[in-house]
Amino acid sequence: ARLKLDVRDPKLWSLAQPNLYRVRALLRDGAKEIDRTEVQTGLRTIRFDADRGFFLNDESVKIQGVCIHQDHAGVGVAVPESIWEFRLRRLKEMGTNAIRFSHNAPAAEVLDMADRMGILVMDENRHFNPSPDYLKQLNWLVRRDRNHPSVILWSIFNEEPLQSTEAGYEMARRMVAEIKKLDTTRPVTAAMHGGLSTDRNAADALDVVGVNYQIWAYDAYHQQHPKRALISTEDTSAFMTRGAFESDRAAQVMG
Repeated sequence: ARLKLDVRDPKLWSLAQPNLYRVRALLRDGAKEIDRTEVQTGLRTIRFDADRGFFLNDESVKIQGVCIHQDHAGVGVAVPESIWEFRLRRLKEMGTNAIRFSHNAPAAEVLDMADRMGILVMDENRHFNPSPDYLKQLNWLVRRDRNHPSVILWSIFNEEPLQSTEAGYEMARRMVAEIKKLDTTRPVTAAMHGGLSTDRNAADALDVVGVNYQIWAYDAYHQQHPKRALISTEDTSAFMTRGAFESDRAAQVMG
């Protein structure tokens, strides 16, 4: 069943004011309720401009993001919601307004937090593979997360060996097409760490080209593809022991 609902005078979702709505659907047989479901969502517009960057509700926003993995120090990958809330709150206090969840679907509860706290999200698929089994996983990701206002980009891979080849282009094209069947409101990206200059590569199938570390390639690529938007998907990888200024590998201390 499909229907359109008009929202009069909508309160838009933004970084400063992450207004949210709850949409409830009830299935009845006469007066008897058979089933119900409820989803949290928000109303906003997004667009990427190849020359001017990202716009949220037609206002220019400089994306200041981080890539973070599921695991957390001292906890592992089964991270309590209170730790995630602390982590996201501290990141926002630092000036972060966007997160790339590397390199797999984040917990649904974490996306709920991003919605409530006003944080932009790049939602990343784990496997670069257009076979039926893996397309089902991609399909699941988009269906689960497409109502989150925080999600502004779908990412189909990270640093894959076939990214620079024509086969990689065909794989990316099929995965992008699968996403577009379910959601045409968001652009699709991928994190490429090479192969941008080959004749046919995965970037040619993307709405927004994600670039890992190749800062020197930005201007040249933009000149070659002036209508294609770019985003830095990853350009710094750093780790250190808090309070240490010299490395001592034997003691597992990194300065």
